[in-house]
Amino acid sequence: MMRATGKLIGLFSPGKRTWAAQLLLLLPALVLMGVVYLGGLLIFGRYSFDLYENGRLIRGWNLDSYRAFLGDPYYWTLIGTTFRVAAKVTLWSLLLAYPLAYCIAGLKRAGLKQTLLLLTFLPLLVSAVVRSYGWQLLLSKQGFMNWLFVHLGLTDSGFEMMYNETGVVVALVHIFLPFMVFPLLNVLTQSDDTLKAAAHDLGAGKWRTFLTITLPLSARGIASGVQIVFTLCLTAFTTPQLIGGGRVMTLPVLIYQRTLDTNWPMAAVASLFLFVSSILVSMIVNKGADWLMFRRTREEGQSHA
Repeated sequence: MMRATGKLIGLFSPGKRTWAAQLLLLLPALVLMGVVYLGGLLIFGRYSFDLYENGRLIRGWNLDSYRAFLGDPYYWTLIGTTFRVAAKVTLWSLLLAYPLAYCIAGLKRAGLKQTLLLLTFLPLLVSAVVRSYGWQLLLSKQGFMNWLFVHLGLTDSGFEMMYNETGVVVALVHIFLPFMVFPLLNVLTQSDDTLKAAAHDLGAGKWRTFLTITLPLSARGIASGVQIVFTLCLTAFTTPQLIGGGRVMTLPVLIYQRTLDTNWPMAAVASLFLFVSSILVSMIVNKGADWLMFRRTREEGQSHA
């Protein structure tokens, strides 16, 4: 027993970690992912081949639910709404997060940097339900935002920002903004300042240095942030349900409604569609970032030649 324990400890000793030791370290996470995540996908995949007729679930192996989902214009409208909202949230999050991350990365005072980091990630300490109810108070007809717009003279009666796509986008940007800031900040803080100094010495201004040095070097952080925010928006349920009030229908809201109706085949098909869409979006964004990095490297090689 002591000898076996000693061998096990020896596997994890520094400098002696083997593939077996690495596999043992990964095993708990792999088992958890296999049972919970992969098992759930397999169960949903099985339900997608069943039928739902007249309030009854009919077990079987057919593609009727897939045909109904892909052949109905109503579902394609929901798909378009889901991707449109996700694209808007991702774009606005990127436009707001990049200057914020750039500012935080360039700060020299540690206290001020920690304060901005705390304010940026503070929304993550509050649940999505509480944040959504908070935005309901801000965006309602008698809320603070409309009160401010009226007193600034921007409108006489206020804007309609509840139970529509605009309110959903605003609330989702607030919720997912930290997920865009973090990868950008990670890349910007690790960038080599000597490259910027060299560009300035060669006569490049601030904007040219940013466009030719900083922005291309942060492409991987942009790609990571876009992946995270876009996929989170695709699967967001609480905020579209509460802020949209049932008028902004997205695929997660549809899945929830079909689950309540015990129409599990249609809920399974919609879930698998979201899963595949998330994978495709991640692959496209990764390929785009790799292409940009490859193009920049090739242009640098040609300029040196």
